[in-house]
Amino acid sequence: MLEELLRESSVCNQLQYERAIAFSELGDRLFDQLADSMATRRQYRLLFEHKLKPELFQQIQVAAAAYISECLNSPIILSEAEMLQRLLEARNTLPNYTGTGLLMPKREHTLAFNLFQKSVAEAFCQLGGQDLIDAVDLPVNLRMVYGKTDIEKTRLPFASSKCHSDVWAGVPADATVVILPLFGDIDNITIEAGEMPRQMELQAMRVMSDFDEGRDIPMVVSYTEAQLRHGTMYFNDARGLHQTVRRKTEGLRISVDFRFRRKFNEAYRAMVAPSSGGVEEDMSVPYEDWLKVGKETLIVFDETVEQAKNRQKPSSPVPLYTRGYRLINIFNTKLE
Repeated sequence: MLEELLRESSVCNQLQYERAIAFSELGDRLFDQLADSMATRRQYRLLFEHKLKPELFQQIQVAAAAYISECLNSPIILSEAEMLQRLLEARNTLPNYTGTGLLMPKREHTLAFNLFQKSVAEAFCQLGGQDLIDAVDLPVNLRMVYGKTDIEKTRLPFASSKCHSDVWAGVPADATVVILPLFGDIDNITIEAGEMPRQMELQAMRVMSDFDEGRDIPMVVSYTEAQLRHGTMYFNDARGLHQTVRRKTEGLRISVDFRFRRKFNEAYRAMVAPSSGGVEEDMSVPYEDWLKVGKETLIVFDETVEQAKNRQKPSSPVPLYTRGYRLINIFNTKLE
């Protein structure tokens, strides 16, 4: 009887292992297809890079600086040095800056943010692989990470300083995370990434109540040479592990990030058990609609800066991503 139970357990373990490896290998093939279409540099299994044309990167920088300057109530677009200095000074007084690092657009910033969103989309759509993309996060996230941080924030359940996969917070397992550093100290306020064991990827594709739940999942491969560079987009498979690293307490890093899901991966999606309860909502819209923002539609934020200031409470939950917007058509398409 005992031998039979042990034999059945062994068979079950073997089947689970084979399914886990099949999931990992299928995920690799799908990620390889993206890299073949979009990468200008590929050194690691779950991470590739695309170096933007200088004019495209400059366009995003100018649009981002205009948006940030609006948030700082500046009548002109600030230089990078002045912008960084004013952000350091205003860190605790900006009502649209969240504890998770987002500079959230409000009603007063609508036009500037639309131009920023449009600039990111225009650059992204020139990278290739357009026929592989299904849906993309809207809006993109303008994120500011300060070198100096409250120790209590590093203990929050979903603090980015903890090693994690974004899936643990509710991001779809088939997502690709895109990060583009824009300004600031990217050498000392940076991101470290790597891989968990292949056989653990499938079981780790689930929502957790705290990134600490995954602390026993080791990073067995570290992407030590994947250093952040301005003007380079980084594409990280959702199976990858990463964390924010602060080597200095001075300064800050400003970047844009978003996620997209690809087409032709129904079998891959089906291998992951449905999950719910994550702190991150699905922010995606069809890729075709994402590309229209700032051209044919406007993304409109109804909450004002004053309203955001009035509802702030020290103990209130901190949103991870921007919600609460409307999309409106710019043009009347009916012909008279």
